[in-house]
Amino acid sequence: MRYSIVFTMIFAMFSISIVAQDAHKSLRKGDALYDANQYNEAETAYRKAGEIKPNAQSFFNLGNSLYQQKRFDEAVEKYESAASKATTDQERSDIYYNLGNAYYESKKYQESIDAYKKSLKMNPSDMQTKENLAMALRQLMRQQQQQQNQQNDKQQNQNKDQQDQNQQQQQQQNQQDKDQNKNNQQQQNQQDQENDPQGQQQQDAQKLTKDEAKQLLEIMDAEERKVQQKMRRTSGKAQPKKDW
Repeated sequence: MRYSIVFTMIFAMFSISIVAQDAHKSLRKGDALYDANQYNEAETAYRKAGEIKPNAQSFFNLGNSLYQQKRFDEAVEKYESAASKATTDQERSDIYYNLGNAYYESKKYQESIDAYKKSLKMNPSDMQTKENLAMALRQLMRQQQQQQNQQNDKQQNQNKDQQDQNQQQQQQQNQQDKDQNKNNQQQQNQQDQENDPQGQQQQDAQKLTKDEAKQLLEIMDAEERKVQQKMRRTSGKAQPKKDW
């Protein structure tokens, strides 16, 4: 019975050793491909290593291969997984540094700042991390300023649209009031005519009188012109008749 237990333990240790060797072999293959800038092939090797033995190193290297392919959101996910399995401060510092870079490339500057701060907490003397942190802070301020400017522009456009709408409504209301006043005046005139037909007749008579006066003036002008022409024909000095 004791021999059986010992044999089982030896077999299990041998199996673990084989698995570890396969994982290590995939990691080394991935590293070689990564160094040759063959990031897609390196990704495949690192994924295989992670399936065999998921640990901080396999996730970290996989995140790096994704980062080099500019697949930053996927890289962030793998760096987060690597951080959860890291066992030393140095590992965590390196992981959070790369995590900050991935967030920075995605223009997620606040997340980038948080990651750099975590990296510095594990390694306070890292100057490169401090420089990247300063860059992320500047970019965050610019981003916030741009967002504020966009918000102001949006508010100004909304105010202008509201003013234009109010002005248009006021113009429409003024036109409606004008039309209503005109209709009311027409109705009042019609009502006055219906209530005072004699006054309308007087207006008509006055209108006819004006027409007749115009005709009379034209006749008088014509007669006056005839008189003036006749006077011009007889305007010479009369000669006395000769006595016989």
